[in-house]
Amino acid sequence: MYKYIKNTGTCLSFCLLVSISYAAYSKQKSESWLDTQINKDPEIIEARELLIASNHHAKSLTQAIYNPELDASFEKEGDFNNYSIGLSQTIDFWDKRSANTSIGEITLYASQQHLLNLIDSKKADALIALTNWQSAKDTAQLSTERESQLQTLLSIVEDKQKAGILEPLDAELVYLNLSQVFSEIAEYQIELKNAEVKVKELLPDWTPELASKISIDFDVENYSYKAEWIEQHPQVQLAKAKWKEQQAKAQLTTIENKANPTIGISAGKNSDDNIVGLTFSMPLNIRNNYSDATKAAYSEAVAAEAYFQSIYRKRSFEAQANYESLMISKKYYQRWQNLMQNRIDNSARLLNARWEAGDINTSDYLIALSQRADGLHSGIQLEKQFRLSEIAFIWSMGQLSKFKI
Repeated sequence: MYKYIKNTGTCLSFCLLVSISYAAYSKQKSESWLDTQINKDPEIIEARELLIASNHHAKSLTQAIYNPELDASFEKEGDFNNYSIGLSQTIDFWDKRSANTSIGEITLYASQQHLLNLIDSKKADALIALTNWQSAKDTAQLSTERESQLQTLLSIVEDKQKAGILEPLDAELVYLNLSQVFSEIAEYQIELKNAEVKVKELLPDWTPELASKISIDFDVENYSYKAEWIEQHPQVQLAKAKWKEQQAKAQLTTIENKANPTIGISAGKNSDDNIVGLTFSMPLNIRNNYSDATKAAYSEAVAAEAYFQSIYRKRSFEAQANYESLMISKKYYQRWQNLMQNRIDNSARLLNARWEAGDINTSDYLIALSQRADGLHSGIQLEKQFRLSEIAFIWSMGQLSKFKI
């Protein structure tokens, strides 16, 4: 069941809980054929480059906030040359650098989770496309086989008609069934071509000949719903990182609105006198204490937390729904398999034998052939529904990356 995740730590502690660093992630790149294809997607390339940019940005935020400033002056006063040189440094009194470092780490983690979520989403799209293509291929093949059956039947009917064994009506019935099958074949072939184009869009090097070498059987015997998998889903982790990032920015806003002192030292000469100076400056937040900006930042953090909870809640219920759908589709697909086992070929032979023996007329024979085709088509659709439910459930649980294809 869905449960509300409470805030049990600060933005800084969240950084310590990040289990996969940028360097560790780089070593975990999959080398499967499917991942190799997905990595060619422009959106994936964009996300990878943004991850690299986030890594550099995170490193930049670990640097010092303020650089020292060099001051120098020279003036001529009569016969005297007056000059001075000084060095000043603003002190990061409130440790803004640590807050920036935390934001950089969280942003890097968010970019990583965005990439992982995008890869899983693309992988799910590719698997769905492959499943749709396989279903379209099987359906088109079934309609082609039915056309071949009717063509053979037509030849037999015409021979029997010439011999005076059958009435002309039998031939007409076959013609009518063939005309219907032609329409179905055209529809299924168009669907197959569209499915092929969709697969090639997602998998550039894919070809129909390669299909036999690609298995989308996840080989998961026992499906189960686990709440901890939902919590680790890249989309949930991304929303959580955005929340923690907003918390860190709110804390940074508080720090930025506090004044930092600047200390300087200078040395020089004025007329015949050597001078040494020490300066100290501190901004006075009198006219504007920036309290409204701080309140706005914390309200945005609360909003980000609510968004995270909504994403977690949505993922939880979606995974539960996908689990129930998977169990139902698996049940009826297996029942269809058990029902049709050894009956597919036997039914065709039995019908042919009964018709040729004259036990059933041509009209009933054509109806039986159509019912047989409908039963086989139902099996194709049940398998498709089961595979799509399987993909949807595993993706919603964030476990798609564990399977190599």
